Amino acid sequence: MKNKSLRFKISLYISLFSLLVLGTLWILQFVLLSPFHVRMEQNELARIGNSCIDHIKNGGSISDLNAHAFQHNITILSIDEQGYLLSHYYIFDIPVPVRQKFPPDEFSHILEKFAETNGNSIRYLLPEANGETQAEASQRAVFVTRLPEDIGGGYLYFSNTIPPISATVSVLRQQFLIISVVILLLGLIAAQWIARRLSRPITTLTESARQLAGGDLSTDFSKGTNGFAETQQLAQTLSFAAGELSRLEQYRRDLVANLSHDLKTPLTVIRMRSELIRDVCGDDKDARNRHCETIQRETDWLSAMVGEVLELSNLQNGSGEFEANDIDLSALAQEVLESFAPLEDSDDICFYAEIEDDLTVIGNAAGLRRVLVNLISNAVNHTGEDGAVGICLRREPEGVYFAVRDTGDGISPEELPNIWERYYKSGKTHKRAVTGTGLGLAIVREILARHGARYGVQSEIGKGSTFWVLVDDGIAN
Repeated sequence: MKNKSLRFKISLYISLFSLLVLGTLWILQFVLLSPFHVRMEQNELARIGNSCIDHIKNGGSISDLNAHAFQHNITILSIDEQGYLLSHYYIFDIPVPVRQKFPPDEFSHILEKFAETNGNSIRYLLPEANGETQAEASQRAVFVTRLPEDIGGGYLYFSNTIPPISATVSVLRQQFLIISVVILLLGLIAAQWIARRLSRPITTLTESARQLAGGDLSTDFSKGTNGFAETQQLAQTLSFAAGELSRLEQYRRDLVANLSHDLKTPLTVIRMRSELIRDVCGDDKDARNRHCETIQRETDWLSAMVGEVLELSNLQNGSGEFEANDIDLSALAQEVLESFAPLEDSDDICFYAEIEDDLTVIGNAAGLRRVLVNLISNAVNHTGEDGAVGICLRREPEGVYFAVRDTGDGISPEELPNIWERYYKSGKTHKRAVTGTGLGLAIVREILARHGARYGVQSEIGKGSTFWVLVDDGIAN
């Protein structure tokens, strides 16, 4: 059963359910039918007896019991306290000889029953030996109730013969056997049809999943869902996963292409400068020093790029230490901004900063430093010809707000949701960053995720972009 197919299990469960229903019906019809019939006859006799006694209590004549005996085809006897039948009893209005004795054994049984129950009425069953077997023998239902003392006391005795239903049960059994076979066959057919219909979309989705696992990222999961809400949701989820895998594959290819481009440029420079040192410079110390400085600068850039790739990988894997402490974000922002001060002289960059004092958050100092550096570097790389970069740090009701604005070309609306994705690059031709390696936003996203901070970007084509971060005052890792 453990490794059986869904179709097999559905068929089995439906078949077992059909057998359970049929078995229950067999028990109700042929095991409990006779006791249920006897109980109903007893209840009906008790209802008639209570109706008669209520009629007498409400001023009705005892002679009216003739009509009840005739109407319901039952025996009604009036018995005094000594066990004698009264002058008349009522069964088809046949008179009874005066002072006729009620059967002593049964009368003693009646008295014992009343003594046990201490109530106003009793009921019991008596067998009648008129059948060859016990199943064929009829029974007699008896209901006895006390008469009120103000009308002379005594007892009213009601009895009715309950005929056996063995013949009826035999006929029902034969009919039900045929019905059970037909229902079981129809149930098996229905079980196969239902199992096939329910399992077909799962089988189809499984085949599509195999195609996806085989590398076909264009697999269509929407076929063969049979209109079931659950399979449609599963198909949508798998289609989304396939789309994400396709995007991830495209990002991977872009990353390889971008890294290849970024690696090729410094390696080409290093190789060219090394050949110049070897073949041209000779004893020219100044030229040799210039070439060596270029080689060192390109080597440093390569090391930084490899380091950021490894850092991004560690952040995405959740590895590395991440200790949270009280951080003076105002002082940290001032310190980072001072490290960019040389750009104001050499690259015509102008920083406009509005930083409030004494803004403290709980976080990782190295991680938050990296966020500030990467966002400012990104603004420096993409700001407009005026070189303006705006920096804002202030307290908001939701926490500490940090924003960096550039005046560059901006980001198109369709690209805004994707710029934080791993390995994403815009549709523009890739070029080497002015500073950094181009992985800054991916690193920022991972660090802010570990801080539980909110972040986003607002951009307008031709008017620049604003990257913002909101860190809760009490946030901790």
